Amino acid sequence: MSCNGCRALRKGCGESCILRPCLEWIESPRAQSNATLFVSKFFGRSDLLSFIAAVPESKRPALFQSLLFEACGRTVNPVNGAVGLLSTGNWHVCQTAVNTVLAGGTLRPLTAPILTNEASDAFDSSPKIWNFQKCFSLKPRDASRPI
Repeated sequence: MSCNGCRALRKGCGESCILRPCLEWIESPRAQSNATLFVSKFFGRSDLLSFIAAVPESKRPALFQSLLFEACGRTVNPVNGAVGLLSTGNWHVCQTAVNTVLAGGTLRPLTAPILTNEASDAFDSSPKIWNFQKCFSLKPRDASRPI
């Protein structure tokens, strides 16, 4: 019988299925299917299976989990992805996105900008007033260089 990942991809599998061990850390069968579909839509089915096949069997579950977090992070924060969320102290956003995918929900990019460490220093004493000189360089443009 096919594993939940292969069933979601409408692909047959057997005892040597490369997806089955990748999904064992996810508890419910429905969440396993949701995660497989999301990651395969993000990276592509053949690329997902190629990524997994290229890694030793002992590291495949960690790879799948990493791909899931990166796909969720990149969907929510298209510019910086999961690494950007981690580096700005917003890892909870990525974790919430993964939980949303596992529950069968949909993700959209964040509408409010995520502050980086440099941008968070640009606030004056009042959090509603920006100090734009710290955020942007206001040097005059060199007229000899094209835009």
